Amino acid sequence: MSRSTPFRFQVPFAYRWRFLVAVLLLVASGWAGPAAAQSFLRASGTKIVNASNQEVILNGVNLGGWALQEGYILKPGWGGINGKQTQGAVKQTLYNAGMSDAAVEAFYQSYRDNFITKPDIDFIASQGFNCIRLPLHYDLFLTPGQRAVRNAVLRGTTTYADYVRALSAWNNANELFVDPANMEAFRMIDRVLEWCAANQLYVVLDLHAAPGSQGTDANIADSLIPLDFWNNPINQDVTNRLWASVARRYKNDARVAMYDLINEPNHVPSNQQIRDVFQRLINTVRAESDNHLLLLEGNGFGNDYNFMEKRNFTNTANLVYNSHRYSGTGYLLDNNVSSSEPNNPNSLRTIGNLTRFRTENDVPIWVGETGENTNGWMQEAGRNLNSVGIGTCHWTYKRFDANNNAALLRINPPYIVDGQSALPQVLTNILFANCVPNNTLAAVSPLQNGLVNYPDGGNYLGTAGAGYTGPAVGRNYEISARHSGKALEVENGSLANGARLQQVAGATAPNQQWELVETGNGYVRIVNRNSRKSLDIDGPSTANGALVHQWQNLLTDSQYWQILGNGDGTYRVINKFSNKALEIRNAALTDGAGVQQSTWASADNQRWGFRDQGAVGTPLATGPARAAAALGAYPNPVAGTLSYPVPAGLRTHRLVVLDTAGRQVLSKTCGPAGELHTLDVAVLKPGLYVVRISSPTYNTEFKISKQ
Repeated sequence: MSRSTPFRFQVPFAYRWRFLVAVLLLVASGWAGPAAAQSFLRASGTKIVNASNQEVILNGVNLGGWALQEGYILKPGWGGINGKQTQGAVKQTLYNAGMSDAAVEAFYQSYRDNFITKPDIDFIASQGFNCIRLPLHYDLFLTPGQRAVRNAVLRGTTTYADYVRALSAWNNANELFVDPANMEAFRMIDRVLEWCAANQLYVVLDLHAAPGSQGTDANIADSLIPLDFWNNPINQDVTNRLWASVARRYKNDARVAMYDLINEPNHVPSNQQIRDVFQRLINTVRAESDNHLLLLEGNGFGNDYNFMEKRNFTNTANLVYNSHRYSGTGYLLDNNVSSSEPNNPNSLRTIGNLTRFRTENDVPIWVGETGENTNGWMQEAGRNLNSVGIGTCHWTYKRFDANNNAALLRINPPYIVDGQSALPQVLTNILFANCVPNNTLAAVSPLQNGLVNYPDGGNYLGTAGAGYTGPAVGRNYEISARHSGKALEVENGSLANGARLQQVAGATAPNQQWELVETGNGYVRIVNRNSRKSLDIDGPSTANGALVHQWQNLLTDSQYWQILGNGDGTYRVINKFSNKALEIRNAALTDGAGVQQSTWASADNQRWGFRDQGAVGTPLATGPARAAAALGAYPNPVAGTLSYPVPAGLRTHRLVVLDTAGRQVLSKTCGPAGELHTLDVAVLKPGLYVVRISSPTYNTEFKISKQ
C-alpha cells in the first residue's frame, strides 16, 4: 500500500523498563542456537513445503527502514521536501544542512551498521517468527562510486538524464554488479543470512526499490522520476542483471526462502507490462540454475493479478503469489475468512479471494506485508489467515516515534531530519538495546497469537520432530552421488580405522554397501558391510573440507548422521557433531575422488541416492580384524573409569591416549587382567581422545569422549 500518509493509532501503553530487561535477558540467555543445515523450500500445489514435503507457513517480520528509508518511518508527520518524504529527501535535508557527500555517506554506513544487528534478529526469533523479509534498495547493489552519481542528482550537481546515461553505460560495459566486495547489499544480506540461520529463520530477499521506480508512490521506491521503470527500458535491463547476480550468488543457499522480484508495482498502465517483466526475470533466475521460490506482486500495491495468473507464464515451477493487506479510510478491509470480491476474483485482498485464487491457480499465497492498524485488527488478521494456511509478514519491525505505534519496537527521538547535531544520538537510539517495545508485540507475535509455523510437526531442518524420516533402517544400501552416479566405498576394502572413503563406478562389492543403524533422536550410524565400521569425521573436526573415513563403532556424535530428503528422490547426509554435509571433494567425476564434509549448499555432489541392496546379513570381516572391529569401550562418553576389552590370551599391552592435536596425554603398560581392562581417565580434561593399544601380536585404537 502507499504509506506516504500512514495510519497511526495512539493506544495508551504503560511501558515498564523491566519488560525490556526481560527481553534483553532472553536474548542474552542464548536463544540463538548453532546454524543448522536447513531445508530448501518449494511450492507443492497450494502449499509451501520443505524437503520432506511438510507444509511450512512463513510468519515473519519486515525489516523496513533499514536498507531503504520511507519517510514516515523516520519521523511521523514529516513534510519532506517538495512534497516528497523519500530517502532521497532525507539526504537532501542533510545536504541542505551543510553536510558533505562523504559525511552523509559515513552517516548512512553507521546507520546500516546499527539499525539491525544480531540482537534484533535474536529478538525476532524469540517471539516465535520463522522468517524475515529484507527490503532492499537497488542502489546498495551499486559500488560507492556508482552510487555517488545517483546522490549527485539529489544534491543537484548532476541531472537525472545524465545519471540514466551513466547507468546505461555501466550496463553496456558489464560494469554493474560485478564487484561483490564493494556491494553494500551483499554485505547486508550475508550478515542477515548468518544471523537468521543461527536462529532458524528463513530470509526473503525483496527488491523494494527498483531502478527507475516501479510506481508513483515516491516513498516506496525512493523515486527520482515516477514510473520510469516501465517507461525506460534500461531500468528493466539493470533489474534483470541484478537478479542474475543475486541468483548466481545465492542459488544454492537454503537460508533464502524466496526472492520477491519487484515490490508493490503501483499505477502501472498495463498489467501485461508487469507480466512481461516477471516472465523475463523468472527465466533469468532459472537460467542460473536457481530453483528458489519466486514471489510475484501484482499491480495496485501487490494485489491486482489480472493477466498474471499462473497460466500466463511459461515457467511456472516454484511461483508464490503475494498479497499486501492493509485497511484504512477509503479501502476498509475485514478479516472474515469467507469475505470475497466476486466481481474482481484476481484482487487478492479479501481472504475469500485469496483462498479461491490459490485453489484455481494451484499456487501458494503469502501475505508479504500487513500491519499499520489497531492491535485488534492485526491480531485477527494473523489468526484468520493462519487458520486457512496463509502466512503473514508484519510491517514493520521498528520505526521512529515518541509514542506507541504499530511496529514491534519504536525508536525514540531525535530524528535524522532534525539536523546534523541529532545524528550521534540517532545512531545510539536505533540500537536494539535502546529501542522500546510497542504493545503490538502481544497482538502479532506467533508465540502470543497462537500462530502455527509448521502444521505437520516439521521444523526448520525439514524433519518431523525428533523421529527418523530417511531410508529404512536395518537394510543395506548402495549410496551414490547424484552428480557422478558413482558409489561410496571404503578404499581397497580396508578393515582399518581411518581408511579412506572414495567414489567408484559399480556397487557390487561388500565395501560398497552400507547398513543404516538407528541410534534414536532422528540419527543413524552408516556402517560398512565389509568392515562393520562406521562413517566418521577425521579429527573429529567441524571444518569444511575435513575428510570422512571409517572408524570403529563408538558412541560419539561424529558417527551419528541425519539423512534428510531433498524432495527430488535424493538425500542430504548431515553429521551431528559438525552439522556439515557429506560430499564428494571438488564435485569430481573421476573414480577415486575423496569424500569430505562441507556446509550444505544444495549442490549435486551433496545429494545422495540410496538404492536398497536387501536385508542386513552376517558381517563379512573375519578373524582378528573382525574381533578388533567389534571391540568397544564403555561407558562412552566417560567421566571417571573406562572399561575396554582385549582379545583372550593377551598378557600385556601398551596403552597411549592422544588428544585431537595428536599429543600424548596419558600412557601406561597394562598387565594381565583377563579380557576386560579399566583405565582411570578422571585426570583428562573434557574433550575427544584417541586410545591406542599395542602389543607384538595385537594393535588397535578407538575414540572416547571425556565428559
